[in-house]
Amino acid sequence: MNVKKASSRILFLYAELTPYFLGSIENFSSKNNNFFIHVVYLNMFKGLSINEKLQSKFTPKNQFRSFNNLLSFVNDLKPSIILISGRMNSDYLKIAKIFSDKTIRVTVQDTMYRGSFRQLLQRLFKNYLYTQYFDKFWGVGSQQTKYAKFIGFKENKIYSGFYVAAEIFFKSYKKKKYLKKDSFNFLFIGRLVKEKNILRLTNAIELINKKFNKKHKLFIIGEGYLLNKLEKFNCVKLLGIKNQKEIIKIANNCDIFCLPSVYEPWGVVVHEMTALGLPIICSKNCGSSFDLVEEGTNGYKFDPYDINSIKDSIIKIVTLSSTQLDNFSSNSNLIAKKINHKNWNKTLISMIN
Repeated sequence: MNVKKASSRILFLYAELTPYFLGSIENFSSKNNNFFIHVVYLNMFKGLSINEKLQSKFTPKNQFRSFNNLLSFVNDLKPSIILISGRMNSDYLKIAKIFSDKTIRVTVQDTMYRGSFRQLLQRLFKNYLYTQYFDKFWGVGSQQTKYAKFIGFKENKIYSGFYVAAEIFFKSYKKKKYLKKDSFNFLFIGRLVKEKNILRLTNAIELINKKFNKKHKLFIIGEGYLLNKLEKFNCVKLLGIKNQKEIIKIANNCDIFCLPSVYEPWGVVVHEMTALGLPIICSKNCGSSFDLVEEGTNGYKFDPYDINSIKDSIIKIVTLSSTQLDNFSSNSNLIAKKINHKNWNKTLISMIN
């Protein structure tokens, strides 16, 4: 597409290109021919490939040899809106400040409200941290909206639903039919690091297996420094890194998805798995648990620091009847549909208009 012919030019100054963000750009571009999107990014998700046929352009920030090169590029583009996800990148902030009277500036964030001392300081210094740089706030869920209000953004300047699971997860949904059985296949997807709390989850499953003579399995997709420790557990099946199609195939052969993180601002993987129709057990410290996990409807939440709380959630979900699990599965898919690309597209256009 000829950039000059576009009715609006959209600039993302982004941190890391991810599959779900790229999916949102692809969906928007395919349905809005009169908009042109240019994305400048700091990093790219490992193994990610960009569709060259998109009416969008992607440029690594390191191609701009200096700040003045970046500034010249933005001046030439004349964007109708600038959306910044790498908020703490000094060059991105300089651009936001320089263009205060020239365009709409949006901070894209997944920071969830925690009421911490640090967030109180952010509220006190909101002019230094936010007001001089941004006009609007685009978050991902209810806890990000709460944070935006807390630090001083007006309600009519706050938007939600920025992270959307890739369309392939919704299209791959198959209505599950659970059969009565003694042992279940649990699934975890993520980095094998301390923050993800995977060892505590694994211990909880092992303890339940021993106490109740069960053979529950935990299938793990991911890699990290805890790999060697996880190899020692009988219940664990380590699968390494997988692409989206492989993940979907594995997930459709599992019964329940788990995200035990001690802290997770959002957790797009929860949206992906609910879109596939998996019941969920999830840490209450994950932002997505507030919007995508409804207690007793499609899953259960637990205290990630308390192994008994994790065990209780596991026992609750595995003792449901087949009909109840069928309903949990259907409910997960319905809940996932609340956050979608159609709303993402509407939000972006409404911010420009």
